This record gives sequence, structure tokens and C-alpha cells, in this order.
Amino acid sequence: MKNKPNLLVFENLIEPVEDALKELDEIQKYYLLNNNPPPYVSKGLFAYCFALLEGAIGECLERYLFAYPEKLPKIKIDFERTKNELIDSDFSHEYIVHLIREYLSESSYENAGQIIAKYCEILDINNLETYFTKNLKEKKARRNSLIHNNLKIDAKYVHTAKSDPRYKGKYLRIKPEYVTQTLVDIKEILEKLHAELTLKYSSFTILNCIKQVWEYLFQSAIMKFDDYWGVGKDCLYIKTEGVKKYYDSLSSSEKTLLCYFVQNYNPGACSDIFNPHEMNMQVSNNHGMIFLVSVFDRFPLLLQNLNSIKLSDYFKYAND
Repeated sequence: MKNKPNLLVFENLIEPVEDALKELDEIQKYYLLNNNPPPYVSKGLFAYCFALLEGAIGECLERYLFAYPEKLPKIKIDFERTKNELIDSDFSHEYIVHLIREYLSESSYENAGQIIAKYCEILDINNLETYFTKNLKEKKARRNSLIHNNLKIDAKYVHTAKSDPRYKGKYLRIKPEYVTQTLVDIKEILEKLHAELTLKYSSFTILNCIKQVWEYLFQSAIMKFDDYWGVGKDCLYIKTEGVKKYYDSLSSSEKTLLCYFVQNYNPGACSDIFNPHEMNMQVSNNHGMIFLVSVFDRFPLLLQNLNSIKLSDYFKYAND
């Protein structure tokens, strides 16, 4: 059997970056309408801007590493602390997610500029560290002072921000114009990241991902993708006559995998084509079935729309 494909979907990869940019736009609109908000509002939004930056970059990398787990840097695993996750994982991809999050958590304690450089190297894009160092280094130090030291200037802030040591013991402020400039700087680095990812990975389409899944599962000469599926403007359609032409020549394992594949496309089409008595969930290609289950667990809408696999907000967010 072929090597397991690296399933990267461009839309899924850049979603965290696009979501962060949308929220930053909303914050900018707020300041256009409220040029003198209470200090606690500016302090909260200032900290949240950095949360959007760090969250977007971190989640983008997480999704990339899930598609390319072989690029995950070496990390030390505390088995006593992680054994429950290992034991409770039904599939290897669940533990891979855990390892990726361990790496992201471990690397978050490093210098922010170095983190960006390291993440860009993993993503195989141009290094964006200079954008952070030039415009955001002092702002990140002030954000840390806000969170950990109530904006009081200490030796750590002086060292990181290259501030005048005579200011030690005094307090920093977060003015509206400081927040709006921070917004501009954070948007710049996220827009650069978006541009780099687009240049490198925009060809990783939903259709490309579907075909990789199919070709990994079905390598028989009578299971060519184009014999079973047509491609419309924004969706797939099943070629029923093509399925029926080859159906009797398929093994029980191929029929079962195909049935599960079609089930995720359209349960109605599945019942019209397949005879449930011919299905055998104990397929000889067990690793293929496990792979297919993991694919639809990760991309539940993969076969529904060739333009988007985003979940609606109803499914995206937890209930309050």
C-alpha cells in the first residue's frame, strides 16, 4: 500500500489567520467610533490583540503539523503525565494531536521572535521574525507587564524593551492610540503570514485532498476516481452507472470502504447502490478503514462542498 498521504487543505490551514484578521478589523472599527474608551477596555483589547496573534499562528502550525506529523520537532515526553492520553487514544492521530499541542506549549516559553522564526521554518515559508522585532517587541514586553506585573516597569521589561532603567518602579500606560498602532502592527504580520501561506499552499485544494484519500484507499485498476466521481462547479456528484459497472468485480473490502466513503457523501445514494448484506465491517483493509474514519473525523464536510469545509458556528462552538 502507498504511504499515507499528507492531507493539507489550504482553506483549513489559513482559517485561524483569517478569523484573527476579521476580529482585529472589528476592534479597529470600535476605536474609530470610540476614541476615548475607559482604560480597562484598552487594556483588555490590547492583551486580546496579542492573544489573537499567538492563537492564529499557533493553530495554523498545529493544523500544518497534523498534516505533516513527520515535521514535528523532537520533544521530551513525560510518560507519567501523558500516559492517560496515550491509553485513551483510539487512533494514532489522536495522540499526534496531543504531541503537537505539547510541542506548542513547550515552545511558547521561548522568545517570541525566535518562536516566529522557528514556526516559519517548519511551515517552509519566509522568516517573518523581523516584522515582530521591528514593531512588536516592546509591545509584547508591555503586554507581559500588563498580565504579570500590573504594568509596573521592572528589570525584565527594561532589558526586553531596551527601556531607560531610570523608569524602574514607575507604571506604563495603555492609551487608545497605542492600542490602534498595535493593531496595525499585528495585522501586518498576520497579513504577511497569509500571503506567504497563500503563495506556498493555495494549490492544496479540497478536491486535491479528496483525490489523495481515494487513491490511497483504492489502488485497483477498476477503481479510478474519475470512473466513480464527477466534478461540478462547487461539488462532487457520484457516477452511479460507473459504480454499477464495476460493483460486482469489487472485493468485499473495497465495497465496504466505498460504501463508507459514499455514506459520508450522501446516505441516500449509499442505500440506493449498496446491498447491506454484502458489507463486512471486519474488512481485510482495516488500516484503510481506520484511516478513512480519521479523515472524516478531521474533515466531516470534506465531500459536501469543493469550495469550503468550514463548519457552521452551530457546530464550531461549544454550548454555553
